[in-house]
Amino acid sequence: MILQPGESALVESSIFTMHEGMDGPHDFAVHLITNDPNHPDLVVNVLSNWIP
Repeated sequence: MILQPGESALVESSIFTMHEGMDGPHDFAVHLITNDPNHPDLVVNVLSNWIP
């Protein structure tokens, strides 16, 4: 996907599946690789708190 300056797009991630014993807070990092020389790797943090 190529975006021109000022354009936007929806980025969807995979479904996060937790296993027994993995409850509690988690911080997942999603890396967006770009061709922007000032921001070649954008990181989006997904914070969650899994409750069994």
